[in-house]
Amino acid sequence: MSFADDIRRFTVKTETAHNKIVRAATIELFSGVIKSTPVDTGRARGAWATTIGSPSSTVETREGEGVSLAEVMSVTPPGAGQETYLANNLPYIVELEDGSSKQARAGMVRGNMDRVSKIVAAAIEKNRV
Repeated sequence: MSFADDIRRFTVKTETAHNKIVRAATIELFSGVIKSTPVDTGRARGAWATTIGSPSSTVETREGEGVSLAEVMSVTPPGAGQETYLANNLPYIVELEDGSSKQARAGMVRGNMDRVSKIVAAAIEKNRV
């Protein structure tokens, strides 16, 4: 085996680990945000939209979390290299994030960002090459 072969294997292993971590972290973050969105009518959970390249500017009128969660899985790229967005354009979503609901006093986004940051740090350590 040559040094060049060793470098190629290292590169493939590193890219594979990086892609797995990015996709898993994105899915974990977006799903966590959706699931921790307070439920009254279900509209706020259904209004989350996953997009690539730029955030959605429309207000989704879906009820419940099912379609939003399925969209996270289907839209999130297989790895790194693309900007993936989760947006909710309901007029009261910022108020929910800021704790207007007793169900999500810590916010849906902030709390999940903290939680997933710890998961990512552990995944990086585990997949260190």
